[in-house]
Amino acid sequence: MPYKKYFLLIPVILVMGIAFVYKAPPKNDLPLNPEVFISSDNLLQADTLLVVVKGKANQVTGSLGEEKLHFYSNENNKDWVAIVGIPFNKNPGSQKLTVNTSDKILFEKEITILKRDFAIKPLVVTQKLKQKGYTAKKIISTIENKENKTLNAILDIINPEVYFKKPFVYPLSEIKIVGNYGEIRKHENYKIRHLGVDLKAPLGTPVYAVNNGQVVFEESLPDYGKTIIIDHGSGIYSLYLHLADFKVKHGDKVKQGDLIGLSGDSGYSTGPHLHFSVKVRKASVDPLKFIETTQLKW
Repeated sequence: MPYKKYFLLIPVILVMGIAFVYKAPPKNDLPLNPEVFISSDNLLQADTLLVVVKGKANQVTGSLGEEKLHFYSNENNKDWVAIVGIPFNKNPGSQKLTVNTSDKILFEKEITILKRDFAIKPLVVTQKLKQKGYTAKKIISTIENKENKTLNAILDIINPEVYFKKPFVYPLSEIKIVGNYGEIRKHENYKIRHLGVDLKAPLGTPVYAVNNGQVVFEESLPDYGKTIIIDHGSGIYSLYLHLADFKVKHGDKVKQGDLIGLSGDSGYSTGPHLHFSVKVRKASVDPLKFIETTQLKW
C-alpha cells in the first residue's frame, strides 16, 4: 500500500528565543487485522495451495495437517506468501490449515483434498525410436533406475534462499497441451506415470524461465534429452526436457522471462515439444495449475 502524502501546518512556538517544532507522530499504514487469502479449500491431488497474509509486519507461521508452511515476503515486502504442493498420490481427506503469528492464531480452515482421475494412455515407441534402440522396457528402466535418481538427488535439496518475489509465468509464449499431467503411459505390462505436461512447441521454439532462480542442472540424458532444472528457492524447482539447445549453463542466475533454451525432440520423444514439470518441496504438482494458482492473488 503506497504511503499517502499529508500536508501539515507546523506551528513554531517561540519561548525565550528557543524554537519548538511540532512533528506529527508517524503513521502506520498496516491494517490492524491482517487479511488471510487462500486459493481454495477444495483441492485435487497434484493441485497447489496458495496462502497470502496481507499487511502483517511480523513473521507468519502455519501448517497444513502435519506439513509446516514456509512463508516469504512478496514484492511489496509487507505481505507473506506460502506455496504448498499437494502430491499426486496424497490420500484424499480433510486437513486443517492454520496460520499463526507469534502471539495468536490468525486463521483456521478445513481443507478438503479430493481424488483426481488420471487417464491411461499408450506408451508409444515409434519405428524411428526402435531403430535408435528404444523399447518400452528400456525406457522405463532408464527413467526409474537412472535418470530419476540423478534428478531427485537435486530436487530433494531444500534451498532456504528464495529467489522470487512475484507470481510464476508460462515457459512458452503460447500454451497448448499435447500430453496431460499425471497420465499413466502403458505398453503391455510396462507402465510409467507422466509427471509433467507436454506443450506444443515446434523445433527451435524459445523456452523461458518461469521465475527468478539459479540453473542447477544442464545436461543431456538418454530419455529426458537435453534437460534444464531451475532452483527458485524454498524447495520449488522447474524442469524443462527434450530441448534442442541450451541458452544457459549450470550455475547461471536467471530472471523471469530469460531465454534458457530452444525446444526440440532430444531423448525419448515422438516429436518436437516441451515437457515442463514443477516440484514443490519434493511434491510433483500439475505445473500449469501451479502457475495459475500463483497468479490468483499475490
